[in-house]
Amino acid sequence: MYFNLFLRPHSGELKMQMYELQRKVGHDLGFKSTIFLGMDFLKDPEMIEKCKYDRDTYGDEIAVWLTSDGKAGGGQVWLIRKEDKKRVVKNAIDAYIDAFGHAPKSVGNYVMDADLIEVVKDYCPEVEACVAGCFEEGVKVFHGCNNSWYLFSEGMSWGPWYPSKTHSIRPAKNEDDWSGVVAVPHLSRDLVLGYENRNDFFASHPANAQRGLANDVYNHDYDFKLFDQYRIQQDFNDGMSYYQMHVSPGWLSRNFNIIDPDEITQKLYLETLEYIAELRDKGEIEAVTFSEFASEYKKSTPIGKATVGFAKDILMGSGKQYYWIFDPSYRVLIDTFQGGSIGDLRAYAGEYAAVTGPDAKNGRYHYNTYPYIIQSQYRTGYKTHSQDGSRTTLIMTHGNENLDMCDYNTTVESISRTKTNCQLILKPVDVEFSDGFTVKLQTIYDFENGGDILITRRVIEMSDDSDDFKVQEYVKASYGFTEYAEDMKDITLYCDGEKVIDYTYRNTEFKKQGGGYVSAVIPDITTEVKLCPESQADTVSVKEGNLFGPFFTLKVDYNITNDTKEVKTWLRLSKTQA
Repeated sequence: MYFNLFLRPHSGELKMQMYELQRKVGHDLGFKSTIFLGMDFLKDPEMIEKCKYDRDTYGDEIAVWLTSDGKAGGGQVWLIRKEDKKRVVKNAIDAYIDAFGHAPKSVGNYVMDADLIEVVKDYCPEVEACVAGCFEEGVKVFHGCNNSWYLFSEGMSWGPWYPSKTHSIRPAKNEDDWSGVVAVPHLSRDLVLGYENRNDFFASHPANAQRGLANDVYNHDYDFKLFDQYRIQQDFNDGMSYYQMHVSPGWLSRNFNIIDPDEITQKLYLETLEYIAELRDKGEIEAVTFSEFASEYKKSTPIGKATVGFAKDILMGSGKQYYWIFDPSYRVLIDTFQGGSIGDLRAYAGEYAAVTGPDAKNGRYHYNTYPYIIQSQYRTGYKTHSQDGSRTTLIMTHGNENLDMCDYNTTVESISRTKTNCQLILKPVDVEFSDGFTVKLQTIYDFENGGDILITRRVIEMSDDSDDFKVQEYVKASYGFTEYAEDMKDITLYCDGEKVIDYTYRNTEFKKQGGGYVSAVIPDITTEVKLCPESQADTVSVKEGNLFGPFFTLKVDYNITNDTKEVKTWLRLSKTQA
């Protein structure tokens, strides 16, 4: 496991005192820090000499934190025009070279859109590493900050990735698609609470965890458990896992977001780093600078390789488990608490392109979010809406009774991977119908390179060999960037490649006996979603929604018999023409 300690000094007497505290703590514990300097400190002779000392004495790396210069009307650097981004980057890189005599290898901000990364690499090819986004920071944080935090960057990786040239949080599919840098998120987030809650609370930032009330005075086991959760990711990713701490000095004293006294906040920060240092001294992790990590990542992780994330609830004791997978074709979240349904799906295979700022061509000036196809937190979901919502599931039928797999909690049985495949096997679920008929059923996901996901439903046991048992693979989806619906009128629904429904919000449904596949084409995000039975289907169907339920639904129905106790269905994602 690799660990980065990031520091970022802020102006002001108290904040500089806290920076000095962080600086001392890090060096006393033997960490090499990466120090991000904004333009104000790149022109500050005292700070420059201090950083040179830390570089030469402790091996620290000096990096650039990009900030708007105010000449473009102020605001954050990801929300200004590309021409203004060029000026900001030039001025910052030039100031860095004047101060330190060489070009920087690392830069960062809360969001670096595709344009900003391109500008950085064009002007300073030496840059290898970028802090380029905040994992799942967007709508929930916007609401939590009184609608004042214009940072919409959801649908990205929780760990390092290779940004594509056309959308900075989509992972590059190959060398030609790669922007040329290794990117990491601003913080390492909790992969359960980062999805369900305000993700800025629960992360590799002890003061933020205090803000989320994850500590009990000096008891902050959560910080250690979160670090350990990231440590185990190496078990699923061929030895690669990554964690960072990036706490600005303003969080350590007199921060109005935290109810604890300053001495508690500072002690929790210290103890978290002490825990990490102890593991480093045992040889269980490697602490490096940011550019050192980027070099190691490029050696060990080829472009296009999938990253797997496995997370348990480590705060509330709910028993929830989530499985994430991130590769150039998709990002998928499997929610075991709803029977192994897909709770979040981003179709990177569509290669939706986006930049932020006033010159964004699609008019979505603020959004560095990659659009979702399924998002059960924003677009309802089975357990929170009377008429269903955005999700997948398996509907099980016996007689006249339907049961929904989302009513049955499961957990992960095994996680494995090959060069072209990642497999998730969930523990079997026991289902009982009202007449006493019982079924033990297991779900298996095979995530293939190229946008194909194979869903296997395997009947382990049935209480009798009834021919009256049917299952329906069910995908209810939409697309979007926030909780609010997008215009669905351009969506077209197909059956076996033939257009059967133009989306007009009329709840129209089309069914076909023994069909080959059903699909939806979403032109706005250049994506096609297909549901393709590999096993023999009874019927396939597509359905549009209405304005109160603006979704589309793809279904494949199977009869389960003595000879057919396992059915397989492909969920395929691909790019369409805009």
